[in-house]
Amino acid sequence: MNDWKGQLQKLYDSYSTQQKNKKGVDNKFDKEQNFRGKNGFNDTGIALTPKAVAKQRRGRSSYRYPLHLQRINEKRRSDAKERWNIKDVPAAPSPQPAVHRNYSSTWRPNYEPSPKKKEYHYYWSQSDDTEPESVTYIFDKPKSEPEYKSTGKFPKLEEAIASYKKK
Repeated sequence: MNDWKGQLQKLYDSYSTQQKNKKGVDNKFDKEQNFRGKNGFNDTGIALTPKAVAKQRRGRSSYRYPLHLQRINEKRRSDAKERWNIKDVPAAPSPQPAVHRNYSSTWRPNYEPSPKKKEYHYYWSQSDDTEPESVTYIFDKPKSEPEYKSTGKFPKLEEAIASYKKK
């Protein structure tokens, strides 16, 4: 009875040490630093190891752009106050988000009558004052089509044309 409990204990110990050692598996790029001093990244910022990828993902999800900048600015402000012995500084107004509109706030309707548009009358255009002249066209009787004269080269085609003209 005790034999299986001992075997189970040994199995558990070997499995737990295997899991502990698995977490600490080193990649050959984990200890290489790029020119900025980051481990596991190449010089252009691409993660080379799974550990670096996980670190990059964690960093992107926890980074809050405005809050991060606010902390940096507050730290700089407090350092400057200490350096220059400044006690009272009026609080800066909190930045309000800009109101976005599709129209200008300075636009006003135009109450002045718009000036009349100047009209130019050329020799081909008509002004409103004059009435168009009536034109009478004189022309000769339209010329009839010339009759088709057969040459004898294409007899079937010529017969078809002649029968069409008779209709």
